Amino acid sequence: MPPAIARWVTSEHTLPATERVGGIPYRLLRKATRIAERLFGPVGSALTRSLSAAFIGGLDRAAAQVLTLPLAGSAHPSILVPHLHDVAVVAIDMRGFSNLTGVLDDSQYLAGAIGEYLSMLTNIVERHGGVVYQYTGDGLLAVFLPEVTGQDDATMLRCVVTDTARELHEEFDALYERWREEWQRTGRPDSRIGLGIGVSYGRATIGLLGPVGKKQFGVVGEPINLAAFLCSQALAGVLLVEHASFERAGASAPEGRRIRLRSKKRHQRIDALSVRYGRAATRRNGRRRRPPAPVALPA
Repeated sequence: MPPAIARWVTSEHTLPATERVGGIPYRLLRKATRIAERLFGPVGSALTRSLSAAFIGGLDRAAAQVLTLPLAGSAHPSILVPHLHDVAVVAIDMRGFSNLTGVLDDSQYLAGAIGEYLSMLTNIVERHGGVVYQYTGDGLLAVFLPEVTGQDDATMLRCVVTDTARELHEEFDALYERWREEWQRTGRPDSRIGLGIGVSYGRATIGLLGPVGKKQFGVVGEPINLAAFLCSQALAGVLLVEHASFERAGASAPEGRRIRLRSKKRHQRIDALSVRYGRAATRRNGRRRRPPAPVALPA
């Protein structure tokens, strides 16, 4: 399939109209199953269901092939079959989004701003070889695989923590400044926001996951939980990465402040590396917000 068509399908498949059209074969098969049960009894119904499952499975595989062409083109196709894999997971979230929503009080404008913000994050992640597999309202989850980035695990993790994270923070700060200038010009109230990033590396299950007819590329496992937790603890302008990730990837940790965080799990502490790439959020009086005092560890 030509790349242009694949990109169009990828961008259009989630639109409501496209989803309604795509659901027609499944609705027809369910109707055929009910008719077969009335006419031929349980045996006819079972046969129809069996054939339907095979047909739907074929549609799943065809759709998945189109929607994951960028990933399959950079790695072996078997990578789309759910399996354990070493990955770097990046969780990104906007700090102060709830306050921004209340201050602007304009959902139509906010929807456009969030679209611009998520597009910027996605472009940076993909430019560095990552794959965004889930959007979380004002944030996203992305995964980096050595087969896609063309790097070994250690180099990949170092690049994610240094190059990718730095560019994400710098571009977000630039976008925020453009927003503030626009707010001042149009008379909208100012709101203090920032970007928090969490990173973890380890083994997780990746591949096409989800219900029949709706399978998408996804990732499940402890690295996702750790990255999401670290992201929730990261202040505006800060990257938090689990320190043990560098040991698992065989990489040396960059310069940064080592801290210990209390995990949501009982009696669990997480040693993390804190690196500031962006600007800290400030109070309305111009002073920086004071971060909570984590336990500092010796380097």
